[in-house]
Amino acid sequence: MKRLSKRICALLLTGAALMGTALSGCAQGTDYTQEIKEYQAKLESLAAENEELKAQLGLGETAQEETAGEETTAVTQETAVSGNETQTASSETEASQDATQTASAQETEGQDGEKEDDRLNILVFGDSIWGNYRDATGVAAKLDYYLSQLGVGATVYNAAIGGTRATLDPEDNEYEFGPASENSLAKMISILDGQTDVELLQGKPAYEDMKAALSVRDQIDVVIIAYGMNDFLSQAPINSSDDPWTGFGTALINGVLGVRRICPEARILIAAPTYASYFSIPVQNMGEKALYNYASVACDVAEGQETLCLDAYDHLGIDAYNADEYLEDGVHLNEKGRDLYARAVASCLVYGQEGQISGNAYDFDQQD
Repeated sequence: MKRLSKRICALLLTGAALMGTALSGCAQGTDYTQEIKEYQAKLESLAAENEELKAQLGLGETAQEETAGEETTAVTQETAVSGNETQTASSETEASQDATQTASAQETEGQDGEKEDDRLNILVFGDSIWGNYRDATGVAAKLDYYLSQLGVGATVYNAAIGGTRATLDPEDNEYEFGPASENSLAKMISILDGQTDVELLQGKPAYEDMKAALSVRDQIDVVIIAYGMNDFLSQAPINSSDDPWTGFGTALINGVLGVRRICPEARILIAAPTYASYFSIPVQNMGEKALYNYASVACDVAEGQETLCLDAYDHLGIDAYNADEYLEDGVHLNEKGRDLYARAVASCLVYGQEGQISGNAYDFDQQD
């Protein structure tokens, strides 16, 4: 009798286990339709066999209730286990999604970091060609734009100041600056080197840019040196062996050497002065030394020092026949002229070769 009773319980528990397995499969969201049908058939067979055994043993309602209770308990336990497994699987899925999102965010952050690292920090030393217009129509802003058209991000620190020159007045020296050359290339190199306080530029349009450039001095990628017009107008010596800072060519060499000492990783671009035609007689023939002499010397220094070179005098395409189209007063570039100049600088920075005069051949209009 006990053996039969145990058999009945075993059959019921087996049925409950089968049902629990089926429920577990459903909880996990898998299509077990065929398997469930097979389990149901087995349960029906077991139920029939159980009824037959109860009839043989004469079991009452109490035994049925106890057996049903055991069956219910077993099914509940199986369902609970199945639910725990489902929750665990769900937690693992959520954790996997979180990990994927985190990895994606880190990857995006890394890409942004790389883009930031790829941006060029460009410092400009020059005269009014760069310094007079510091808005969206200025050379610096247009350079930023045209570099972006070539896929190059840039931050341009425009430390150019109108009226300045590469050379020192003979009565001044590189550390005691008089009014004649207070913002010369020599002084800007001295500020970059930390020997002259940048606060001396307060009130000048280049003050904020120069101060910002000093904060990233070790990350400066390019230094542009663009002088010559005011050196020509003051008839500064072409070269000077007695005091290199007082001669145009020798001052440019000193400037290049200073930049390389302070910012050894930076590339240098020397830009020759632009064409001008202000005076009643062609400006290139004014005085003992012509403007094209200074332009030629600037290119000679660039080639000799193996820097990038923009021959803005000959290669921009501005001449006596179209000067009114590009110059606002015979000397300074109008917006169309500044646009042309910025294109040439961008092309030189991206495609130029050190020690060679840039061909400035990139056709932005064709790209557009």
